[in-house]
Amino acid sequence: MRSRPRLSSRPLRTPKRSKRRRQRRQSTTRRGLERKDAIGRNTGSQFERGKAWIRDHQCGNEKTNFTLVHGRYAATNDIDKAKLYAASRLESLHRAAVRVYKCSLANLPPEAQSDLSIMLLTKTCKDIVAAMQFLEDAGFSPQAATVAAKAKPETSTASARGRKASGATGRH
Repeated sequence: MRSRPRLSSRPLRTPKRSKRRRQRRQSTTRRGLERKDAIGRNTGSQFERGKAWIRDHQCGNEKTNFTLVHGRYAATNDIDKAKLYAASRLESLHRAAVRVYKCSLANLPPEAQSDLSIMLLTKTCKDIVAAMQFLEDAGFSPQAATVAAKAKPETSTASARGRKASGATGRH
């Protein structure tokens, strides 16, 4: 077999050079990169596809988190960065669900609202908003939500009249 001619005149990477690049990449991923630095020579759409690939594949394979915190992208296992990123994304999801409901489902005529698919979509939007109510009340701050959850008194799910105490015997 004949080998194909090389299309580039650049020399092949030596292990020493790739090791330096890897070390440089690891140090920048700890600190994170600003968007203009992270894009590099890519177009905007190439950068967005790359971010999606990192989130979908690389983070799972390498067991790292991909975060955008304070305008800097980073692949890291820093817990605080992960919490901040998750909270901001959940806030964005909450706003999007409210917007979808308001602009497409809330103002439908009554005959359209009786359609089963519209009822399903409406319930889904309302369930998303209801599921995030606790975080919204805390201003989408995980720390404030944790403090509020600890301060909230425990309430019993059994009503005083309707159920027997846990130590009581049942029917025979």
